[in-house]
Amino acid sequence: MSSQDLNEIDKTKLPLFYRLILKVPGVDFLVSSSSGIFWAIIVPIFLILEFFLNFMLLILFPFPINIFLASIIPVAILLVCVRISLERFINWWNLNVGNNFKWDVEQSMQEYLTLLKKKEGKDG
Repeated sequence: MSSQDLNEIDKTKLPLFYRLILKVPGVDFLVSSSSGIFWAIIVPIFLILEFFLNFMLLILFPFPINIFLASIIPVAILLVCVRISLERFINWWNLNVGNNFKWDVEQSMQEYLTLLKKKEGKDG
């Protein structure tokens, strides 16, 4: 695989399946700074309430309808998670692989060693 093959991913040139996944409505508040509160408090409460809601849907409605109603919420959550995973992968690819960043470890080590020598010179 040559370096020309490792280009940035253009969302408009993706196959139809991936473009459809990216059209699923997103959850923009997951990226905000309060995501820790969201995952630690709101998601467990939501999962418990969703369990009881599915239980009630399975009991209250007759057979073919109850299975359909009980599967709507997990399928919606799965679609949102797949969309978030796809967006994160595209962002990771474009940042790490697509921009053809040159990894020059020797130069970085030399710069680091000169910084350490300067710091030792100031301290000593």
